[in-house]
Amino acid sequence: MSDTTSHLEPSELVKASPFLMSFLKARLYPLAELERRALGAQRLKEAYSCVPFYAQRAAKDPDYWNEFYASRPNW
Repeated sequence: MSDTTSHLEPSELVKASPFLMSFLKARLYPLAELERRALGAQRLKEAYSCVPFYAQRAAKDPDYWNEFYASRPNW
């Protein structure tokens, strides 16, 4: 059985995140998991970016939504 996941290219959402790319380069998670996390972070951004508390933190940290998604309260 061939390993097809090693030849897949990450999406633009994953490529735009140094946080997720560090996991990809270290091979800590499969690409499918990183894609799932990127989409989850995108959903959080859409839902919470209008709240000043979250918007201020996201303005300071470009990977805020990915880190917020990875936090335990969201599991």
